[in-house]
Amino acid sequence: MRKAKNNRRVPKRYFRPEVTQCPQCGTALLRLYTLWDKIIVTLEGRIHVFSQAYHCPGPTCSRHPIIYRSEAADRVAPKGSSFSFDLIIHIGWWRFGEHQTLDEIHARLRDRHLPISRRHILNLILDFLALVYATQPQRLATFRRDWERHGLYVSVDGLQPETGNDCLYVVRERTHDLTLWAVIVGNRSAENLRTQVVEPILSLGFRLRGVVSDAEEGVRDAFALSCRGIPHQACHTHCLREAAKPIFERDRALKTDLKRDFRPHLRQVRRQISALSPHDPFRPILSDYADILRLTLRQGGCPPFDLGGLQVFEDLQRLARSLRRCRKKGDILFWMRSFRLRRSAALMPENIMRSHVNVLGWLNWRDSWIQNALVVIIGLPARSSAA
Repeated sequence: MRKAKNNRRVPKRYFRPEVTQCPQCGTALLRLYTLWDKIIVTLEGRIHVFSQAYHCPGPTCSRHPIIYRSEAADRVAPKGSSFSFDLIIHIGWWRFGEHQTLDEIHARLRDRHLPISRRHILNLILDFLALVYATQPQRLATFRRDWERHGLYVSVDGLQPETGNDCLYVVRERTHDLTLWAVIVGNRSAENLRTQVVEPILSLGFRLRGVVSDAEEGVRDAFALSCRGIPHQACHTHCLREAAKPIFERDRALKTDLKRDFRPHLRQVRRQISALSPHDPFRPILSDYADILRLTLRQGGCPPFDLGGLQVFEDLQRLARSLRRCRKKGDILFWMRSFRLRRSAALMPENIMRSHVNVLGWLNWRDSWIQNALVVIIGLPARSSAA
C-alpha cells in the first residue's frame, strides 16, 4: 500500500502582491484570503507555497473589487503543475543539452532526494518542450531587424525514421542557426509540402534570399511553386554522402568480415578467462584487453568520412602497440597462437595479426613466440636456433 507523504517538515513560503498600496486611493492593501497553496518540487527540494490575495479596503474606492496577487508566486511553477520552472528547465537541459538518458536523469534526481518517478520525467520533458515552443515568438523578435534588412537564408531537411513513416521537416535559419518551423508531414507531394512547409515560412513576412536542402524533388518543386527565382542549393553533406556511398558499403562489408572472424574466438577466450582463478594477477589485465577488443568490433560509422572499418583497424593497431609495450616490461602470460584469419586477415598489418589472442593455452611470452605463431598461422618455415 502506498504511504502518504509526510509534509509537516516541508518549509513554507508566503507570497504577497508586489503592490502594497491601492493605485487609486493610496490606501494600504489588506489580506483577503489565500488565493492558492500547494507543495512544489524544486531543484533544491520541496516547498509549500502560499499565494495571498489582497484588496483595497476602501468601500468607496473604484478598485475595491480588484484582487491583487503575487507575480513571483505565479513564476515558481506552471499553472496546474507541482514542479517548478527551474526543475523542468534543468531536466530539459540534461536530456537535450547533455544527452542523458532517463535512467541517468532519474539517478541525478534521486541523489537530490527529489520524489520524481522515472515515468513522470517524460511528462516534465514534454513540459520543457512546450516552454521552448512558447518562447519561439520572442526568439524571432530578437533577429527581426536583421532579417528585415538582409532577408532569410533557410535550410530544409526531412527526417524519416523508416520508409513508409511520416516525415519530420525542419526549417532552420542559417545565419543565426535558429529553428523557424518544424512539422510532421504524411503526404510528401509538392503541393502538400508547399502548404505545410513553405507557406509558414513565407507568412513570417521576411524576404527569402536562398534555400539549402538535400535535393529532394518534392521540396524543390514546393519552393518553385511558391517563390520562383530564389536560388536553391543542394546540401554539400548530402552530396558527399551520396558520393561516398560505394566506399562506405565496401568499408561496412570489411567490418562485417572482421566481426565474423573475431567474435566466435573472442567468446572462447572470454570463457577461458572467466575460468581462471579470481586470485590470478593476470585475469583483470586479460579481461580488459578482451573488453577493449569487444568494444572495438562494435564501432560503427557515418558517411561520408567516418568509416567504421578503418577505425577498427586503427584501434587494433593501438592494441598491438599496447601489447608490445607490455612485452618490453618483461615476461607475461599470453596466448601463444592466434586463430586462422580468413579474408580479413589478408588485409591486416602483420603486427596486428601477431597481437591476437589464441585458444590453446598459456605460455611465457618470449622473443620466439611471434615466429612460432606465424609458423602455425600462415605456415612460415620454422627458424633454427642458430639463426
